[in-house]
Amino acid sequence: MTREEFAAQLARGAAQASGLPVTSAVFRWTAEQLKREPPWWRAMAKAWEKRRFVAWNEALSLYMAALHCEALSDAESPLVPFFPSCGGTAEADPAPGLARFLAAPPQSFLENLQLRHRRTYIAARAALWVGPAMLFFQRKRGLPFYAVEVDAGAGLNLAIDAAVKQKGFDSSLVSARIGLDSDPLDVSDISQRRWLTGSVPPDFVQGIVDLDAAIDAVQKRSTQEGAFLQLVTCPPQKAPAFIAKNIPSGDEDVGLLVFNMGTTSRMTDAEYAAYAAAIAAMLKPWGDRGLWLEAESVRGETYSTTMQLRAHRLVAGQPRSAVLATVDFDSHAHAYDPGSADFLAVK
Repeated sequence: MTREEFAAQLARGAAQASGLPVTSAVFRWTAEQLKREPPWWRAMAKAWEKRRFVAWNEALSLYMAALHCEALSDAESPLVPFFPSCGGTAEADPAPGLARFLAAPPQSFLENLQLRHRRTYIAARAALWVGPAMLFFQRKRGLPFYAVEVDAGAGLNLAIDAAVKQKGFDSSLVSARIGLDSDPLDVSDISQRRWLTGSVPPDFVQGIVDLDAAIDAVQKRSTQEGAFLQLVTCPPQKAPAFIAKNIPSGDEDVGLLVFNMGTTSRMTDAEYAAYAAAIAAMLKPWGDRGLWLEAESVRGETYSTTMQLRAHRLVAGQPRSAVLATVDFDSHAHAYDPGSADFLAVK
C-alpha cells in the first residue's frame, strides 16, 4: 500500500460516505495530509508492509475501525470529542483531534492495523440468507439444515433471527449455527466487543444500536442454549475442508447452507477460483440439499459499490449459479430477480 494509493482510496471513501459527516471528514483530512508525507505515515506503512489489500475500501475501513476502537477504549483519547458514539458531536471538525492522535499513535492502534480484520454487522445484510433458506429448505420439504458462515467474526449474522423477527421463517429448522473465522470474536470479552463496535462508523449511531441488540440477543440465547452458536478458528481457504470433515453429508434428512458476506471480495481472482472450486467439491455429496450463498461486491469492478446476492447449488447433479438480487449503494437502487424462487425450488 503506497501513500498515493491510500490517499486516492480515502478520497473515494469520503465521497461515498457523504451521509456520514464525521467519517467523511476523517477520510478527507487524512487524504489531504497524505499529499505530503506526514510523520505518522511511516509507522502506518510499516504496520501494513506485510499486508495485501484487494478490495478498494479494505484499508480505509480498517483505518477507520482502528481509530474508532481507540476512542472507545480510552476516554482521554483526543478523538472522543468528535465521535458521536463516544458522546462527541458530529458538527465539530475532527481535524484537531486526528492531528493530536496521529502525532503519537498508540501501539495498540498500529497493532490493529497490522493484525486485525474488520468484521461488520449490518442488520439488513445479515438477514440476506434467511429468504433463500426459506425457499430452499423450508418451503416444500421442511428440511432441517446446518447454517455455516465463513469469516463469521462473532457469528451475529447467523443469529439474525434471534435479534430481529424474520417473518415466516421457522428457526427450529436450523440444526446448528457454525461460524468459521481466522480469529473469532467473543462478545463477552470487552476488548473484542469494542473491536466489533469500532468496525461501525462512529457517526452511524443506528448501526451501533443494531449491533448492541444483536449481541444482547445472542448472549441471551447462548445462556439458554449452550450450543446455540458455535465459533471455530478456521481461515476462509480451509473452510471447505473443515466442513467436509466435520459436518457429515450422509444424513438425507439434513441440508447444508454455507454463506459468506464481504469475504470473497477480499480475495484475488486466483484465490477466489480455488475457494469456489473447493466449496463446489464439498457441496457435491449434499446434492440438492446443499446451498452456497454469497453477499459480495461485483468481481472485476475496481471501485464497486454494488453488492450481489449470489446463489450456487446442484441441479440434477450439475452446478448452477444465479444472481438473486443486487444493491447499488451509490444510487440506493436495488433489483430482485423474479426467477430466484424458481432457481431455489426443489422437486
